[in-house]
Amino acid sequence: MTMNALLDAPIMADPSGENLDSEILDQIEEQSVVSLDALISLLPQYSWNQIFHTVDRLARCGKIVLRRHRFDYSLFSAHYAS
Repeated sequence: MTMNALLDAPIMADPSGENLDSEILDQIEEQSVVSLDALISLLPQYSWNQIFHTVDRLARCGKIVLRRHRFDYSLFSAHYAS
């Protein structure tokens, strides 16, 4: 990775990640089901890695449900999915 690529990477305003957590949870509550690819498109101010890391953490602590179907990942509200 070049130095320019590191400098051009999006900078998260909230290092704790709480803002990204709430943005992801808001999107899932609003849409009930959202694909990981769509979520990445909806949140262009964050990198793919930031979103994936946060989604993984939210799924592991039970705040969302992450399901895989072949090569696609879908995110569900913990209240929506059974």
